[in-house]
Amino acid sequence: MCGIKSSEGKFDTCKFFILFSLFAIPFLIALEVIIQNNSNKFHFWFKYSVLFFLILFLFLFFISIIHMIVKKRIFNKHNVVHKFGVLFVVISYVLEIFSVINLVYYNEDFKRWLISSSIGSIHYKHIATSIYDEDTINEVIDSSFVDISEDIIPFEDIFYDDEIYANKYEEEILEREEGTLYKIIKVSGTTIGASYHYEGYMAVIYDPSKVRLAKSSGAGTFDGAYGETLSTISRKNDAIIAMNAGGFYDPNWNSNGGIPHGDVFINGILDSTYVRGMGDGGIIGFDKNHQLILSNMSTEEAIERGIRDAVDWGPFLIVDGNNQFKNVDYYTWACARTAIGQRADGIVLMLVIDGLQDHSKGASYADMAYIMEKYGAINAANLDGGTSTSMTVNHSYINSPWNGYVKTYRWLPNAWVVVE
Repeated sequence: MCGIKSSEGKFDTCKFFILFSLFAIPFLIALEVIIQNNSNKFHFWFKYSVLFFLILFLFLFFISIIHMIVKKRIFNKHNVVHKFGVLFVVISYVLEIFSVINLVYYNEDFKRWLISSSIGSIHYKHIATSIYDEDTINEVIDSSFVDISEDIIPFEDIFYDDEIYANKYEEEILEREEGTLYKIIKVSGTTIGASYHYEGYMAVIYDPSKVRLAKSSGAGTFDGAYGETLSTISRKNDAIIAMNAGGFYDPNWNSNGGIPHGDVFINGILDSTYVRGMGDGGIIGFDKNHQLILSNMSTEEAIERGIRDAVDWGPFLIVDGNNQFKNVDYYTWACARTAIGQRADGIVLMLVIDGLQDHSKGASYADMAYIMEKYGAINAANLDGGTSTSMTVNHSYINSPWNGYVKTYRWLPNAWVVVE
């Protein structure tokens, strides 16, 4: 039985089937048990193929045994030790199979240990789910719970000194000293669909009524209109924080930033109107209730809606909690970007990302939407980007405005400012 050749040195088919079946049958039995406990996970052809081969190997195994007995090649009067040795191996083999099945499926202690040990593991959870059906797993898990309700301390007796936040982004937003009007968060990440690194800043404004639109002293739709740098607009309005806002008419990419695109509302009054600069998007601004409004509305509709301060730009990134770029998982154009958003609690988020520089390649629309979504914005929109992207705190730039070659402070027609 130790080889697969007969005494004449020829290949012995019966011995081959017996030896091979000793390895194949346990594997097929285990596989069949798994299939029976998880039948909905396997195709019917696979189920019946396994069952067919299991029956085939069992048949060949016993036929080979019977054949060798009949031919007196196992049990013969000349080798009593050999007779009992073979019988012992066969009986041990059968008992081993049934012992394993009994241990795994009928020993409650082992079953409880195997399920409880593997089901809570990330890497080995499949062990329990492959061997046992869902009802068995749930039964074991339910039996593992111990009722300790009498020992639980009532909630009113527990005192918490620390605030509990949903995630790190909520903590970054909400953790602040009492009475603080704003905070600055450093933002960084990797461009969606590429390995480009970006960096920037988010200004968190806790009182939306303090966010206003300010304009350059010379901005308008008249001849000779001109823009001003963000730091100049910030100083003239005594702003704590300032960030560039809408786009402007820029012939030959060499404009002085004096003529803003679209409708511009300041303090509830239509300040100027010019051809739209973006094919998508629309009004981006606050109404008299300090709610951020994103809508492709006409001038008349904006007036009726009670728009307080607004520019016309885009695209919209998040609308009523729906990320407009959530299905974008590939790389799109990345550059310096500016965006504004608002959370459900009214907190305003002002975001700038540097672009086309060593420290920051830039962000795409999808990146900006993703950042705003992480920090809880339910409405958010893209503003003018590129060299215009800039933010100041107490009139000093905190980001790095860039024209593709050198640091540049561009002339702008208007800016979002935060004033006390």
